[in-house]
Amino acid sequence: MKSKSNVLFCLLFLLLSLHSCVLYPRYQRTIDELPEGWRVESNHTSTIANFNWWQEFNDPVLNELICEALDYNKDLRIAIARVYEFYASYGIARSYLLPELTGSSYFQRQEISLESFNIDGLSPNQIIRTMNTYNVYLNLSYELDLFGRIRSLSDAALHDYLSQIDARRGVILTLVTSVAKAYIELRLFDKQLKIAQDTYASRVASYELAILRFEGGLTSELEVKQAASEVDVALAQVKQLEIKIPQHENLLSILVGKNPQAIPRGQTLDTLVRPTNIPAGLPSELLEQRPDIMQAEQQLLAANARIGEARAQFFPLVQLTGSYGNISLELSHLFTGGSTQWNYMLSFLQPLFNANRLTYQVDVAEMRKLQALYEYQKTVQNAFREVNDALIGHKKTLELIEVQGNRVQTLQEYLELAKLQYDNGQTDYLSVLDAERNLFSAQLDLAQTQGDGFITLVNLYGALGGGWVVAADRAQISCP
Repeated sequence: MKSKSNVLFCLLFLLLSLHSCVLYPRYQRTIDELPEGWRVESNHTSTIANFNWWQEFNDPVLNELICEALDYNKDLRIAIARVYEFYASYGIARSYLLPELTGSSYFQRQEISLESFNIDGLSPNQIIRTMNTYNVYLNLSYELDLFGRIRSLSDAALHDYLSQIDARRGVILTLVTSVAKAYIELRLFDKQLKIAQDTYASRVASYELAILRFEGGLTSELEVKQAASEVDVALAQVKQLEIKIPQHENLLSILVGKNPQAIPRGQTLDTLVRPTNIPAGLPSELLEQRPDIMQAEQQLLAANARIGEARAQFFPLVQLTGSYGNISLELSHLFTGGSTQWNYMLSFLQPLFNANRLTYQVDVAEMRKLQALYEYQKTVQNAFREVNDALIGHKKTLELIEVQGNRVQTLQEYLELAKLQYDNGQTDYLSVLDAERNLFSAQLDLAQTQGDGFITLVNLYGALGGGWVVAADRAQISCP
């Protein structure tokens, strides 16, 4: 009867531990103020991008590069490995919620000193000095988590693990946008190189014509030198772009997880399709769509759970230990009825004096939570800023493209008129040079602005986040 009551006593404590309380504060999402809309007017009925937005550019090469990056990029692989690391750490923390059972056995042979015996009346031959000991045991240890210390640590480890999942998704978002921007910039440099090469060829022809006119006595040597100078300006621009293009190919190669190599080309900057409908969604949607915001919130939850672990240190540490096994001096008697041995113990450890160390530990945990809270709020505010910046940048860049296009057209007409007047002797060669310089600069600026139009769009999709990040994380993106 006494044995049964002991078992019931142990089961009662076990039941209490399974329903242990936690001492960390109840979490409530805290945002100072959510803006009702964006500074740039947008269609609030649209949703944040939940599709593979880069496919809207209609460039199979870009699609392939992004798929390769998701498969082979080293930063993403590091992030994936880190998720598994934190999952294992969560498993370790969670394991302490369950009892630990170990098995032990040993064989010992020893000789005892004669000096340890009372040998009065005994001969040395009558004393057994050498003996064997055989032991087999099962050992049980279990901390009864009555005050939620272990559960708090387990919850903190869980949120650390979930934050790493969001960190991995943040890497995916950055990776996809980086590949898209690098490819667009590469096509921008290709277009600028074509402009520079065409300008160089035109200026070489003008230089050769200037030589013929000088040799025919129609112009002075000054015009020859001016024409030669403009040839060098165009050639210098060509060489600068011939440096940028392979360097950018190397960058793109590393992003897709390959050694530096040439990058295939798809659509030109002029044939890339620009989506007409830009989904902006509502500011509140960012809280559930941006990986960095979700990561910051998980880190806040982890810091909140660690307060419970710090508070639980004030309460008794209750631990149940026990062992059951067999011990014998003879191996043949190890598992006989008389060799059984067992014990169990319930221990309490209550802190009494530690110079306020536990109080300071709680203060540390609470201040770390406060830091995590401010970090979370800052991340949310930064997300709002990035979306507003991207919306403004994209809208104004589209307007700038139209202005730059008009400027190029005007300068082309200006150059034609300047050449016509120069050929008729109505103006000097400086007017032609001025028109050529302005047109060359305007053409390069227009190409840059066209590239910026796509880059600001990529920035917008990156700032919005969206369901496509989760799809990419789950390897659901359709790749060739």
